[in-house]
Amino acid sequence: QQRVISTIIGSLLAISKSFEHRDYEALITKVTQYSARLLKKSDQCKMVMLCSHLFYSAEESGYRNPQRVLECLQRSLKVADACVNSSPSNMYLFVDILDCYLYHFEKLNPTITDRFISGLIALVNEHINTIGDNEAVADSKFQFVQTVRYIEEKKSDAATFSRFGKIVCKLPN
Repeated sequence: QQRVISTIIGSLLAISKSFEHRDYEALITKVTQYSARLLKKSDQCKMVMLCSHLFYSAEESGYRNPQRVLECLQRSLKVADACVNSSPSNMYLFVDILDCYLYHFEKLNPTITDRFISGLIALVNEHINTIGDNEAVADSKFQFVQTVRYIEEKKSDAATFSRFGKIVCKLPN
């Protein structure tokens, strides 16, 4: 099911300009609803997060509904929290969601602000510190450190400082 939804999302992104605005919106809403009903919570989280891309085209002339992007990402966070509480090995979901927030932030989605990213960085740090040195989260921790370093690079670049400067970054202890 996850592979099929991924394929549908990719196909819809590729042919989004072929549809009327209303038809496209109806299709992507149905795909998102179906994604939110997958049996495994971790699959729900990943697929709803992927659906966020359907609601904000990188192209100026493409479909854009910034509020729906935020709704998808917040839904993913809620499900990720339940997943991590049941198994720390699901920590990667938070880091993937952070990366997705960062993607939308860089694409200038007006609903994704530096406050959301700073808050998510703090949340990931809190979970990493709570879980401790667990082998199950080593890869997630590495990916998180790389993401924070990327943000720090953007903050130190004069061309992107105005956008990234307010993001509060802290690496885990």
